[in-house]
Amino acid sequence: MSHFAYYRLTAISIGICLLNAISIDPAAAKNLVTIVDRQTPVSKLGLDIGLQPIVPYKVSQQSNGQSTANGRNSAGIGVTARVGTLGAGVEVAKSLTPQFNGRLGLNFGNVGFNRNDSGINYDSQLNFSSVQLFGDYYPFASSSFRVTGGLVAQNNRFSVTGKPGGNGTYTIDGIQYPASAVGTLSGEYKYGNSIAPYLGIGIGKSTNEGFGFNADLGVMFTGAPKVSLNASNPAFNNNPITRGQLDNQVRQTENDLRGFNVYPVLSVGLSYGF
Repeated sequence: MSHFAYYRLTAISIGICLLNAISIDPAAAKNLVTIVDRQTPVSKLGLDIGLQPIVPYKVSQQSNGQSTANGRNSAGIGVTARVGTLGAGVEVAKSLTPQFNGRLGLNFGNVGFNRNDSGINYDSQLNFSSVQLFGDYYPFASSSFRVTGGLVAQNNRFSVTGKPGGNGTYTIDGIQYPASAVGTLSGEYKYGNSIAPYLGIGIGKSTNEGFGFNADLGVMFTGAPKVSLNASNPAFNNNPITRGQLDNQVRQTENDLRGFNVYPVLSVGLSYGF
């Protein structure tokens, strides 16, 4: 075997080792290297091999997934369980481009507390019910920081039950009434926008393969709450005079809440990406 043929054979061996090291598909390797010998005769030691110029091979990128550390593509899908000021929730995210994710989530739950509005003490319960559609933009390739915008279809509401004062009376529109005349005083606060725009920031990319941490901070533009208030005693609730006083109380409460036309959103979650 000539020295030149020996060098060519050595080069081919090194090339094959490199191809194996970077896990090139064998079918693709056939398009990368053409091994043909048309000039070197068969020697007594066997067939010499000639190395022809490498033929460029254009690999088609058909997957929208993300490249992982082991060289394969992930599905670019993530599932997150989260908890926050919209309640408990679960969401699914899909990587649309390297810098943009789409998210669809569902939130639910409730929490109780006590509050006072316009002179009436209430036992209140906030009921969470919403569906969110968000888009995440990652401005920095090396960071999981994101800017988020989207819409929240929400039916979040306060359910309230009035409690008589220490003397067993309600103060409605500035006038005291015994609890026996009113019965149970109940109401509801519901946000004005059933479809609320959302704007916020966050960290984490749930479409990255494996487990990850996510956090969101933003505001939902809910509009000012709408209030309803009713007495369980029909005679009090339907009497034109006392009904008018209940409606005045509603207007006072809505005026007290007029500045609460945005809702703060803070949530943290644990995600898993496929």
